[in-house]
Amino acid sequence: MNFTSDIKKEIIARGLGEKGELALKRAGFSAFLRTSGELGFVGGEPTFFLVSETENVAEFFMRVFFETFGAELFITHATMDRMSGRDKLVLQCPQAKTIEVLQKLGLLKRGGKQLKEGITPSLVKEEGEKIAYIQGAFLGGGSCILPSASGTGYHLEIVFSEKQTAKDFCDLLIELELFAKLVERKDTFVAYIKSKEAISDFLAIVGAKNCLNKFALLSEKREESNRNNRAQNCISGNADKAAIAAVKQVVAIQKIEKATSFKGLSEELSSLARARLKNPAVSLRELAKILNVSKSCLNHRMRRLMEIAEEL
Repeated sequence: MNFTSDIKKEIIARGLGEKGELALKRAGFSAFLRTSGELGFVGGEPTFFLVSETENVAEFFMRVFFETFGAELFITHATMDRMSGRDKLVLQCPQAKTIEVLQKLGLLKRGGKQLKEGITPSLVKEEGEKIAYIQGAFLGGGSCILPSASGTGYHLEIVFSEKQTAKDFCDLLIELELFAKLVERKDTFVAYIKSKEAISDFLAIVGAKNCLNKFALLSEKREESNRNNRAQNCISGNADKAAIAAVKQVVAIQKIEKATSFKGLSEELSSLARARLKNPAVSLRELAKILNVSKSCLNHRMRRLMEIAEEL
């Protein structure tokens, strides 16, 4: 079971309010229609279809529709999605109920001959209605991807078929202190979040507590892994620098040996030169222990050897 399915299962388990809270159910169903529905006119009359590839989501909104409008959505047929390979259920509203439903959902203009764009403000006046709209939108067109070894990062998105609704949805999120970006993708409009903190807040708002805990645990493990990787990279980088420095020192000392056979060097410098040639791979700290001197003293002597080599 993927993370998106887990989130949707939790939203469904929580529901869109109690049986009498029709305003919440209307808000959630309107969002579901905007993200997974097809609205249009047939013979001059408005109509809409709902498409869902998740059976439990389809069943949930069939129940919400009945509780809200006293009528039943019916399954017209099932179709195969060529991209995912899954079956999609196609639901339709009874034609006699369509105008009433679309008007109550804030999707139909007066006169019944034109569809409205965007989210009708009266549908999301209260905070509970805003949350229900967000829940319905995620159930209809939402997905959440967790970081993976292949390089994908945190990503939550909701896909809309109409631009103004997507823009209004981003504004709705801002009212709840969530910030999403909007991008056009083919014939759809996608509101997305990539910040792990914002995704965490989103999960809290829609009531997916178990998924929030799972998300927090994964984030913590990922952060710990990143810290360990940074530490290893730092250690590796320092080791590489030390190895390069040791090679430079050996080359410089070999140059001095070839030119002078170490004649003219003080006993301290001569001892260091020979110790370095005998131990070309050890660190300066280890070399200082071999010679029984402090590291700062050894650094000073090594700098002097490097200067002598440059002067030759």
